[in-house]
Amino acid sequence: MEALAELTRKCDTVGAVFCVDNRKDAYTCAMENEIDLFLVDIILDSGNIHDISGFLFVKELREVKRYEFTPVIFITSLVDEAMSAFHDLHCFDYIEKPFDWEKTRKIIKTALKAPLCDERECSVFYYRKDGVLYALNIDRMIYLETSFRNVTIHTLDETIELPYASLKNLMKDLPRKYFIQCSRNVVINRLFIEYVDKVNRFIKLRNGEMIKIGGKMKKGFLEEL
Repeated sequence: MEALAELTRKCDTVGAVFCVDNRKDAYTCAMENEIDLFLVDIILDSGNIHDISGFLFVKELREVKRYEFTPVIFITSLVDEAMSAFHDLHCFDYIEKPFDWEKTRKIIKTALKAPLCDERECSVFYYRKDGVLYALNIDRMIYLETSFRNVTIHTLDETIELPYASLKNLMKDLPRKYFIQCSRNVVINRLFIEYVDKVNRFIKLRNGEMIKIGGKMKKGFLEEL
């Protein structure tokens, strides 16, 4: 796992790489983050000769709308099982054990460049307020912050208050290509970052505002950025 993670980190344009060794933690990680590529071992419990945890995880994953077309590479020594994955779970490719490292690197790089048929390429964010559905252009949203069960959207033109909203729920509809969480209460649009001060933990936005980076989120934020 660590070897594959290190190989992936060396590929161009790779941000954060998450490593887990069981189906439950893998699903939690997928729900809490926006993953662009999954490398999944078919057998996650080597002590169980009948284990197919990797298959079951991806089957569960395909039921989540945003992961319906996300590339999945299976890792296996059982080629027959890998071929079944092509038909049943629409996997991108498989890596056979023992690894051919150069071939593995090429497969990962190719998968990372695969077009995603999901909502992340959208340029409009839709939100509902007072029973009315509004559309807001992504490139006009600077950042979002939450306080007292409300979320405030700061844009180039106005400040929009969404009562009884949560950042966690809004993040499900925001394209992670642009938006990144820098603290428990703030999500910023990458398009408006002027520079990041890693030492003093703050971000200067193009409109002149300074946004603090949460201490507990600093490492994950910088890796994803």
